[in-house]
Amino acid sequence: MPLIGLCDCNNFFVSCERLFRPDLKDRPVIVLSSNDGCVISRSNEAKAIGIPMGEPFFKVEGIVKAYKVHVFSTNFPLYEDISKRVHAVIRAHAPETEDYSVDESFFSLDIAALRSPEAYARTLGETIRRWVGVPVSIGLAPTKTLAKLAAEYAKKHAETNGVHRLEPGAELDALLERTPVGDVWGVGRRYADFLNRCNTGNARKLRDKPDDWLRRHLTIRGLQTGWELRGVSCIPIRTTDPPQKSIQVSRSFGAPTTMIEPIREAVTTFVSRGAEKMRAQGMRARVLHVYITTSRFHPPVTCPVGRMTFEAPASYTPTLVTAALDVLDEIFVRGEWYVKAGIGLSEFSEEGQRQLFLPGASLDPQEDDRRTRYMEAVDRINRVLGQDAIRPAAMPARGKESGWGPRRDHESPETTEHSLR
Repeated sequence: MPLIGLCDCNNFFVSCERLFRPDLKDRPVIVLSSNDGCVISRSNEAKAIGIPMGEPFFKVEGIVKAYKVHVFSTNFPLYEDISKRVHAVIRAHAPETEDYSVDESFFSLDIAALRSPEAYARTLGETIRRWVGVPVSIGLAPTKTLAKLAAEYAKKHAETNGVHRLEPGAELDALLERTPVGDVWGVGRRYADFLNRCNTGNARKLRDKPDDWLRRHLTIRGLQTGWELRGVSCIPIRTTDPPQKSIQVSRSFGAPTTMIEPIREAVTTFVSRGAEKMRAQGMRARVLHVYITTSRFHPPVTCPVGRMTFEAPASYTPTLVTAALDVLDEIFVRGEWYVKAGIGLSEFSEEGQRQLFLPGASLDPQEDDRRTRYMEAVDRINRVLGQDAIRPAAMPARGKESGWGPRRDHESPETTEHSLR
């Protein structure tokens, strides 16, 4: 029977930080979200002393002090680079891969690996540990949904040595019986509440529901989940990502501000990030949105939104930044306490699609080609030298923001050559 693998990095953000701090092995460690708000990654030792996932940091400061828990602020450039390295190792060892998230990858097994899938998976896991340095758990199963459950089992049971295989049978039935329906991949909170009310509180009961019931109450996605739990693959590995319909970049500020200058820095940064993501998909945007939000501690709360529609879709960062700052000037009100800003890019068209050039138009095809080549060069340099090696003049270096940047009271200074700021 064909198998699908899921490679899941254990406590990923913590594992990335421990690469540079081997002295923290076997010690409780946590990583906080942006602005040092909530716990988003925990070592096994931190889990053991009762620090919950997603808990606001101020609520666990007592435990942190009592147990000498080491605390890190997020270092996303580092985590993104380590993630790319893990994904690269998996791609080198599997015929098909899907980078599902920053710390998870689905993969198919090579024909030669089917003779001993567990040995193949252990070799892959050991290779990642030796080449990259982070521990992983690998689940093997006939479907992606079961592979997720298998990887979670491997993560929680040391006797598996990081690899667990699931196939239809008594063992799978028992595991599904013990698995709350809300822990099944693809079952959101709303559907989990509904299923619990319908006396379908575990994965086995969900699997055994009739097809017409699943289709009627949970749509086609729920029917696919039911089939996947039975060992019938309905969700293939996606080797390419579908293009996004829109790109949003936003952030809450480290401190409220009434000044437009720091917000201009923030908006410039967000547009630059969004434009880079858009170009990576080979897209241009016709519509740009900018919004800013006031503090809930200074009611009434307002969230003005401005919009710019371009005559021709744009991907040139200077054009997008200029437009965004013009929109910001229109919606900004002096004296208001702003705590968050964001931008949106939408109504995409492919990079190769060009409008018919008309005499008197503001941008001729030759200038458009020049700008396209310029941005390709900038993106290529930033991929090699590190994010923001080349950036708009109004965009500050990371850590040099004028008061709007997130709190990073516990940030590590660690970088790799590809995550330099």
